[in-house]
Amino acid sequence: MKKHLPVLIPILLFVLIIPSGIQASDINQAKSLSSAFADIAERVSPSVVTITSEHVYKHPTMEQFRDYKDMLPKQFWPFLPDKNSEMRSTSLGSGIIISEEGYIITNNHVVEKGENIKVQFANHTELDAEVIGTDPKTDVALIKVDAHGLTPIKMGDSEKIRVGEWVLAVGSPFSGSLSQTVTQGIISAIGRSSIGLSDYEDFIQTDAAINPGNSGGPLVNLDGELIGMNSAIASRSGGYQGIGFAIPVKIINRIVEDLRANGRVTRAWLGVYVESIDATLAKTLGLDNSMGALVGQVVDDSPAADAGLKQNDVIVEFDGNEVQNSRQLPTMVSTQRPNDKKKLKILRDGKFKTILVKLGEMPEEITAAGPFEKENSDLSFSVETPSAERLRFFGMDPETKGVIVSMLDHESEAYKKNIRVGHVIQKMGPNVKNLANIKSSEEFENRLKEYDSGDSILFLVRRDNDNTFFVALTIPE
Repeated sequence: MKKHLPVLIPILLFVLIIPSGIQASDINQAKSLSSAFADIAERVSPSVVTITSEHVYKHPTMEQFRDYKDMLPKQFWPFLPDKNSEMRSTSLGSGIIISEEGYIITNNHVVEKGENIKVQFANHTELDAEVIGTDPKTDVALIKVDAHGLTPIKMGDSEKIRVGEWVLAVGSPFSGSLSQTVTQGIISAIGRSSIGLSDYEDFIQTDAAINPGNSGGPLVNLDGELIGMNSAIASRSGGYQGIGFAIPVKIINRIVEDLRANGRVTRAWLGVYVESIDATLAKTLGLDNSMGALVGQVVDDSPAADAGLKQNDVIVEFDGNEVQNSRQLPTMVSTQRPNDKKKLKILRDGKFKTILVKLGEMPEEITAAGPFEKENSDLSFSVETPSAERLRFFGMDPETKGVIVSMLDHESEAYKKNIRVGHVIQKMGPNVKNLANIKSSEEFENRLKEYDSGDSILFLVRRDNDNTFFVALTIPE
């Protein structure tokens, strides 16, 4: 027996080290996955760069300090800061090589108003870069270095990604000395909007660790393909807390195409103002859920007007894709080209129909489909029959029809849904099919008596001479 003891000991140790529930095949699968992550990192890293840029500004306190000059002895005057003194700061970010000829994409906020922009590559060489074009509305920028033979990243398809897929993020968190940092996570959600980070939002959400300095770096799938550009994090501490956002490559490709050709972005325009739909509003519109975008106003002589879109229409699909909310629609429209023809599926008077619209080019001063901001909602306000003088007082056309909101409880549902003193209620009814014009405060009060506690009422409210919006309020218990 003693002869076999040395052989038995390693076997026993192996059994003790590996939990009884784990099989050798499980370990091999883990090793295979680990090897896959390493292969992806090796493949992607040469396409990832670190970007620094200098920002020059005048510190506001310097000039304020000189305002107290006369209060100090003259011998201190020479030591006061010059009002023209400049301060410099350096911003740090990441970038993605997209062509052998030196084109690199990053976030607009990495290079915005920056000077002396430098790009450091994976082999630690450094080159100066010039800004080809930026698009603050999507936070995308295109820069270029004088180089050839670079390693561009492989482009993926952000429309094919699924929640739960593994992804890797690469970048330079916190410091250039931490460049080529690779983190791993999953796709937590897609189509994130209403984040408040940019005008057009359709973010990929991930739990891969992203920190300051990762902005502009790639988010790749297990094929090493670019599916998004890391842009921002949601954090109470300023660092990673498991929620990061990336701009889908579909949007990036559309923006870069314009920036590379023209240095600016040309967007398509529909010409509607839309608002979100909450549960109460959905009930009055005859919807089963709160998806879609409610048309609050159609801009005169716009593509929407030409196509026959009307106030009260609910846009539920754009170009065959579901419209989740009013924030999503502007992004869906803006990624198209002017003169493109697209189908809209709308709900009108309780029936679905399809409308063909030829998109226009967005005027510089407006957005594709700016949503009216509304919050969620108690019917605690008073109205008055307007006179021409009162309408003028509130900045309204003296011919405006309806009743003026004269008193309003700031804790009410109406206030929370953006009704304000001076707004004019022009129509009301139980749903979108049965809206009646309101001509006097007496008529308003009489119509209110037709409703019971818990009933929902739909109102058409005019906030100024140009804008109207819908609000659904519930009669309190």
